[in-house]
Amino acid sequence: MYTNYQDIEEVEHKISDWLKGKFLKERMLFGDMAILMLESFKQLENHYSNSSKSELALLTLSSRMFNDCEGAKQLLLWGLPDQAQPLIRDIIECTLLFRLLSKNPRLAERWLINLSEYQPGHVNAQLKELGIEAREYALYGTLSHSSHSNLLASLSHVQEKEVGENSMLRVFHLGAARTPEAEQSIQRDFIILFYLMHVALVEPLAEFYYQHTDEDIYNTWVKKIGNLVPRLVDITSEIKKQKVIGSNSIDPVIHDLAFKKMRIENLKKGWKKFTEKI
Repeated sequence: MYTNYQDIEEVEHKISDWLKGKFLKERMLFGDMAILMLESFKQLENHYSNSSKSELALLTLSSRMFNDCEGAKQLLLWGLPDQAQPLIRDIIECTLLFRLLSKNPRLAERWLINLSEYQPGHVNAQLKELGIEAREYALYGTLSHSSHSNLLASLSHVQEKEVGENSMLRVFHLGAARTPEAEQSIQRDFIILFYLMHVALVEPLAEFYYQHTDEDIYNTWVKKIGNLVPRLVDITSEIKKQKVIGSNSIDPVIHDLAFKKMRIENLKKGWKKFTEKI
């Protein structure tokens, strides 16, 4: 038993050592975005008994959304980008529902009391009927595919090494992956995470926050969100310039799948559409 516990500690120390000095920009930006996200619904903190059922529904979604962000961040920093993607996808589901329930208090109460579930596609269709464009939904399909158990959703843990002429060794990483491919997957997933957090801040959460605070405090909060944009653009530009590197280029099938998993072209299109509306 003692030996097993030592093994666990050794793995944790190795991961901790790997993280030192890595993803510093991403970690700092996440912290600033998380603070703004928390602030958007802190006005109703500790007032659950005085809140309407519709507000309780929104606060429930807000807390889940925040915890999804925090959980995804932790998994990414532990070298587990594939495992982070289902949580990133859940952020989209929370944001979609938040948009819909904030417009329909009666539906919010039904969702809260009856434990009703609403499929993302159906929620998005209802939002369209209300004239609301949920930009985050464009990423849902890609994240859905990579959130399930398949090769594409597991590439950050598969590594190939050349061991001789026309020979290669395939390595499957257990616990966490710290390969060049995994590092790039983490960086790209951070960008998607930031994109979704920013969309949530500038649209549904901003409207919610505005209803529960005075104008001066709200305007200060909005300016802080605006100050995040140059940092987001800077990190995105750095990552877009990178190429998929590492030994996976040995196998053309896995190499092609790696490019699909990076999905940087989709991210470029989404980011361009996003920045045009800021």
